[in-house]
Amino acid sequence: MGPRCYTPADALRAEAEELHRHHQRNPNYPPSHYYPEKPRRRRRQQPPYDHTPSRPGDIELGTTLWVSPGGLHPGWGDIHHLAILTTLGRPKCEVWVWIDSSLHLVKPEHLTPDISPIRNAACAAGVTSFRQHPGRRSPLLPEWEWTRWTVEQHLQHREQHAPTPPATEAVQEALFAN
Repeated sequence: MGPRCYTPADALRAEAEELHRHHQRNPNYPPSHYYPEKPRRRRRQQPPYDHTPSRPGDIELGTTLWVSPGGLHPGWGDIHHLAILTTLGRPKCEVWVWIDSSLHLVKPEHLTPDISPIRNAACAAGVTSFRQHPGRRSPLLPEWEWTRWTVEQHLQHREQHAPTPPATEAVQEALFAN
């Protein structure tokens, strides 16, 4: 037959590399029974407030958000969950999850505002489309890029554009000098 070009280790390594590339192109999520048990959480009624962002940095309590995979406990799986913002802050925000009315602490970089109420409000205000070419997948117009920002980006924008507090000077310093 002739000399062997590849050792069994080389063939195994090549097959493993091919399988790895295949799984990177076609991710396979594990079945639902694979995920760990969800921990018990406090439950609360739906928050009474509602807020629709209208500009960059306009994130307030009651904003409807999507929690990206990895933001909640691993038992919640690898899908986005709809939630309402109940406490805004850093390093974590508190959200009320629609699916079972439980409360969770989530990092702001895992929270993205829901765009459908923003789109409805814009249509009511006379804006016909966020996109340059309706019907085709095209980038958002520059003035609407903030609709894709995470809560973390909105908080950073708010901090950068916050007005500086007025400097206060003591009027009667001589009175308190003694």
